[in-house]
Amino acid sequence: MWDYIVNHFTEYIGTGLIFIYYLACVIRMFVTERRKEYRILFIYMPAVVLLLFFNPLVAKMLKTYADDTIYYRIMWLIPVSVTIAYTVVDLCCSLKGKSRILALLLSAVLLIVGGRLVYFDNEYSVAENEYHMPQPVVDICDELVVPGREIMVAFPTEMLVYVRQYTPMIVMPYGYEELKYLYLKYDDPIHAQIRAEEPDAQILFTEAGNRGCHYVVIDENKSIEGNPENYGFYEYIHVDGYVIYRNSAANFDV
Repeated sequence: MWDYIVNHFTEYIGTGLIFIYYLACVIRMFVTERRKEYRILFIYMPAVVLLLFFNPLVAKMLKTYADDTIYYRIMWLIPVSVTIAYTVVDLCCSLKGKSRILALLLSAVLLIVGGRLVYFDNEYSVAENEYHMPQPVVDICDELVVPGREIMVAFPTEMLVYVRQYTPMIVMPYGYEELKYLYLKYDDPIHAQIRAEEPDAQILFTEAGNRGCHYVVIDENKSIEGNPENYGFYEYIHVDGYVIYRNSAANFDV
């Protein structure tokens, strides 16, 4: 269990330099801060959070009955950014002249050196468009949307969090909650087939038709077992590396 705790803590602190900087700020505040409400917010409350995080019983309970992300997010309760910002401003206000400027510059350098470019993480990428979402989502939605008409489309996992941000005219048979359900070992039948390396045409398109889906979007590199046309769907168009299947019974007359 300690390995589990330490791994999550290591993942949270990243390079570790920012957290060391934070601890230095807490120590200074412990020595200099006299206001009770500030000591509670910046010193005592984070101490309680750390005690909970490093408690094997709490870690075991959350690992058993919740998921890793819930346990990891306990650390988000620690006001790292606010504490550093407050301490730096308080320190600079106590100094004068060049000492204040040097303290501010040193603080900025420590933050820059201690951080890591966010785009080094695979979950983040440089914005491809003004909507700050993957371009395939924009192109597919623009291709499928019907003015004045709401349609239902089954999308791959990587698009679930973006579609409703882009247009309210496209609904899905499942949504972002599917990512949470996966932790509970449940997967929507349509979603499960779209995620599969070799989707089963019978399961996928029969279920999609029964649920009223007008379109199904699948990575074009995946090979489908069976013929979609036998289950009421046909290959409609390819967009940005995805193949879109259309329900033969779809009627968009308004």
